[in-house]
Amino acid sequence: MKGANSSVAPRYVPWDIEVARINFGANCGPASFATATRREVCRIMQYFAHFDHSPWTTLTQMRRAFLAAGQAIEVYRCRMPTRGVVLVQWLGPWTQKDLFSRWSLVHTHWIAVEDEWIFDCTAGEWQTRFEWQRRTASAFLSDIPHACGWAVKYGIEVITSHSNWLGSETGASDSVCGEASNLDS
Repeated sequence: MKGANSSVAPRYVPWDIEVARINFGANCGPASFATATRREVCRIMQYFAHFDHSPWTTLTQMRRAFLAAGQAIEVYRCRMPTRGVVLVQWLGPWTQKDLFSRWSLVHTHWIAVEDEWIFDCTAGEWQTRFEWQRRTASAFLSDIPHACGWAVKYGIEVITSHSNWLGSETGASDSVCGEASNLDS
């Protein structure tokens, strides 16, 4: 379901991304979560306790953060949500055999999405998917040796905000990975 006016960029951008990076080591995972939930990054770091020992956010850790924050979610495999966060997989030799291997995790990045808009904390602004792919994603790809494109590894749809939600979140579905792009297209 599209927003009322998806041609207008979402307004919410956490003001404290840099403050949270300096104080907590926050990066793309917490920044994307904060953007998708419309909260300050410093305030949501309580849901990312693993940052005490690891600066990476896995799918499991992101799911736990949403649930701890009272957000009902649905997880998609290889599919962009309408509103939520996406774990982008940078493609290269590490994904030639299996997009979901442990070896590919080092080449991933979290972004927030709302309709056709993408918020990437490295850009610091909402961009259309085309702008993000042309500017931000291509900058990442040029910095990663042997990278040749990107794909949606997981999408997490934010269904609703309800602190007492006890329903079961769905696991990753077995859809075909259709959200992919490479440098040649």
